[in-house]
Amino acid sequence: MRQGRLIATGAMLAFCLFALWQSLLLSLTDRLGPGPGFFPFWLALIGAALAVGLLITTFREPADPADAETRIMPHGAGGKRWLAIVALLAALTMVMEFTGFRIAMLVFNAALVIAMGERRWWIIAVFAVLGSYGVYYVFTTWLDVLLPVGQIGF
Repeated sequence: MRQGRLIATGAMLAFCLFALWQSLLLSLTDRLGPGPGFFPFWLALIGAALAVGLLITTFREPADPADAETRIMPHGAGGKRWLAIVALLAALTMVMEFTGFRIAMLVFNAALVIAMGERRWWIIAVFAVLGSYGVYYVFTTWLDVLLPVGQIGF
């Protein structure tokens, strides 16, 4: 468990340092207030500080001999769920431009809930419809954000 936490925290620290570097390429202030690099800078700085803190606490805790046989990647049922989520996200990415947001997210949400182990059809249907058509309505109507309509018009 300790080794996995060290790897994940190190990767997070590397990501935050990269984001910090990239945010410094943008201006932090503008004539109207915060510039385009202001929020990414502070979020990356806070994330890097938290990652360093987690690295320090992880290094300080004693090594558990049981950790030597602990796997980093999920296996068994958890591994199958993890693989299903990654495969669903890849499929969603490939079909989003063709089918549009509503249809792609409807199928994705239904498949995601099924992959997580839910078998009651009404819960699957409610989650899929609210997660696709509900989110589309909120983003396009209230927030004026354009989401992909797709080549088939949905």
